[in-house]
Parts: sequence; structure tokens; C-alpha cells
Amino acid sequence: MRNDFSNALFLFQSGKLDEAKNICEEILKQESNNSQVINLYAFILYNKKKFNEAIEQWQQAIKINPNYIEALNGCGNAYKNLNKLDEAVKNFKKAIHIEPKYLEAYLNLANVYIRLEQFNEAIDIFNKAIELDNMISHAYQGKGLGLMKLKKFDEAISNFKKSISINPNDANVFFNLAVTYEKIEKWEEATDCFVKVLKLNPGHRDAYENLLDLLEFYLPKKNYENFIVKTNNLLKLNSINIDLNNPISDEKIINYYSEISEILDKNFNNNFLNNRSQIFRINTDNLNCKRHFEIFNTFNVIPKFCFECYKIQINLKNVLELFKLYIVFDKIKLKKNNQRKCMIETRPKVEGNYKGLIYCSGLSEAQNIIKYLLPITKKTISDNLSMFIKRGCTEFAVSYPRYKEIDNSMKYNEDWIKKEKIIDEKNKNKNSNNLLKETLTGLSITDSLIMQNWLSFAKSINDESYKKFRIDIIDSKYLKNKLSGQIEHRIDEFQKINF
Repeated sequence: MRNDFSNALFLFQSGKLDEAKNICEEILKQESNNSQVINLYAFILYNKKKFNEAIEQWQQAIKINPNYIEALNGCGNAYKNLNKLDEAVKNFKKAIHIEPKYLEAYLNLANVYIRLEQFNEAIDIFNKAIELDNMISHAYQGKGLGLMKLKKFDEAISNFKKSISINPNDANVFFNLAVTYEKIEKWEEATDCFVKVLKLNPGHRDAYENLLDLLEFYLPKKNYENFIVKTNNLLKLNSINIDLNNPISDEKIINYYSEISEILDKNFNNNFLNNRSQIFRINTDNLNCKRHFEIFNTFNVIPKFCFECYKIQINLKNVLELFKLYIVFDKIKLKKNNQRKCMIETRPKVEGNYKGLIYCSGLSEAQNIIKYLLPITKKTISDNLSMFIKRGCTEFAVSYPRYKEIDNSMKYNEDWIKKEKIIDEKNKNKNSNNLLKETLTGLSITDSLIMQNWLSFAKSINDESYKKFRIDIIDSKYLKNKLSGQIEHRIDEFQKINF
């Protein structure tokens, strides 16, 4: 049987899980209490993501051998994957109690404490791991993360740097270091780290998006020596010089897009192509929508703020009009620097394809913005744009149909404030990374890449205006996935407007 076990172990290590599983099952028919084989069998199930079955096997192995630390550690990891974190803690602690120098169990326990947001406990355990081996990069990374969450930023930076000195090729450490630099407003250091993340892992979307936010809002005029910043600055310099008193011609838009495409082709690594299909022009008034949706999704309660939130919706006929509105949004000045969004609709069965939105803090504010904006759009885009006012988050109307009415027929329920307070109390110690402070003019990398997605969308719904652009339109894999199952609906929506 020893040779059979060795063979099973070899197959497991080679990734041949089914073959290894079959051998283990044959052995266990004859040696049902062989804890070593049971342990391997559990690992095979774990790697097949059958966590509950793996736990059953590990518990059997532990029953046979109560001091089987590898089984206890494996059982803890399976519980962690099932998000049964208290059970995971118990198993890791048992393994450590049996073997106080079991490094892997210390690291696993500390990481669970991070997930439980018990940061002081996590740091203590990471320190014990470091005492056992001071060259484990993950221990310093985890300790740094705990310190960052406790707002001990200098100590966090020191630990991240120690982790990097041991393993300079871990993109996640550079990402955490960059985020920490953001929190203390060291923008250039953060930029350097995000660039490093993308060199190590070009598909790291969070690093990409954080970097673009930094470029757009904090380093737009810096003569900063990396290709991403240079590209961003070139694009901003080439932003269209438009007179809002005159029409924006199709030719002007087409020429402009050709210019920015040339800049991107020469300077920008397309591995960083982002997946967003809509643009947010962020403003000083943080709408804090994440909080509002948490309240709604937890208690089915519409937050008080949302009763004062309205949006102006502008419906557009084709992708060319969307580009034009994009540029208008970039140029106009609004008293409260209201959040503006140009977008394509990717939600199933929702009416309209091309939209512009402006968010307002009251009905009168929305009415005043329309008075200001309507003459501008008539001159620059089209005399036939549809522009009207809606509640800010009309999604709430699914549960509360009266909410979508503009006439304030539905009022805020004062009893709901108690539920709002529960959410706020839960989140009071969580950091809100509100970096973005003002809307800047000049279209950036983000804007340019989003335009590529829009043209791909136009092509997919047979919006012939995309053909006016003298470049090859690359089909967006992101949009194909996003629009899976609803292309026909989008085509119908387009035809409603244009026929």
C-alpha cells in the first residue's frame, strides 16, 4: 500500500486529482483508518473545491489522530473558504497549541483575523510568525495591512517595504503600499507603486483604476516620468477647443477621436484597457451611493438623502451625439460642480441606449440646470434632444412605485432613520477613500478608452454612425459579456428612436 500512497501523492502534486482520488478510495477500502491517506483524500477534495466533503474527511483523520496538525490546518482553510471564520480560528488555534512552531497555521490564523477585522489580534499573530521566520514576506505584508487598517500608516509602509525587500515581485504588496501612500496624500509615491503593480500584473484592474484617478485629479500637470502620465497629459492637451455657442460638427468629433487614438497607439500599453463603459465626472459633493444602497439592500429602506436627490436625463440618438454631450459635460461649469455621467445602457430590458445624466441635490436645482443646459445642447448637439427630470435612483421604485414620482407624493418615513443609524454605526470605523475633489477639464486616458467601448457598442446595435470614424473599431469583449442575452433588446431600443 505504501507504493500506492506514493503514487497517489505524486499524481496529486502533478494536478491529476481524479486519478489520485481513485487510488485513495481503493486504499481506504482496505485501510479505512489510515489517517495519512484520509488527509491526502481531504486535500484532493479541497482542491476540487468540495470544502464540506473535505472537512468531513479531515475530521475523521483528527478523530483517529487528535494531534494531526496538517489535518487541523487543512480543516481551518476549508472553513475559511466557506466563510465559517470562527470555526477556522478554532482549528488553527488547535494546530498551534499542539505545535507552537507551526508557521503555516500562524499565517492562516492571522489572515482570518484580518477578514474578521480584528486587526490588533492579526498583528500579534503575524509578529509571532515573524519570530519563527523573519524572512516570510507574507507576514510583513499581512502585518502592514493590519497597521494600515488601524491608520498606523508609517508603520504599515515600513512593513510593506520589508515584504518587498524579501519578495520584490509581489504585485499585491505594491498595491497595498500604493493605497497607504494615497491615504497620507503622497500622490507621486502612490503613482510609482501603482505603475509597479501594473508592470508585475497588467491585469490588476483596481491598480489601473486607482492610477487613472490619481492622474486625473492629482497629477494632471506634473512632468512625471512614466509613460502613463505622459500619455494622460498629451490627451488633455489635445482636448477639443470648443465654442459652446456653435454646433459641434461630426467632422470635428471624428478628427478629435483620430488624434487621441494616434496618441494611445504610440504611447499607451493596451494591456491596461479598462472595462468601464460609462464615465463619471466626480464632484466635490460626494453622493455616497454605496452607503445608500447598503441601507436599502439591508433593510429595504430608502435613505433620507435620496428623497432630495434628482437627476436630469438626456436621451441621445447615436454614438456621435453621445461624444458631443461628453465634450459639453467636460466644458460646462455648474455652480455645485454636479456629478455628470455619459453612458451606454447595459442593464437588461431598460429603455434607451445612449444617455447623459446630471445629479442634483434638489428639484429646483435640477430645473435651473435644465434652463442653463438646454440652450447649449440645442446649439451644440441637436435641437431635438429629450431632456427631463427623474428621481436620482429610480431603482428604488421597484419596491416603492410612488418613489419615482417627481411631485413628492412619497415622503421619507421618519422611522427609517433608526435603520440608517444601524448601518452608519456599523461602518463608522471604516475608512472612506474619498480622493476625488473636483472635476477637471480635459479628457483623459479613462475618457478615451471608454469611447472605444462606446464605438464597439454602436457597432453591435447597428448604429451606423460608428462607420464615420476612420479607424478600425475593435469589438469589446467586456461589452459582449455585459450585453449577453440582450443585444436584440438594445437593437429594438435603437430602432424605436431612429425609425
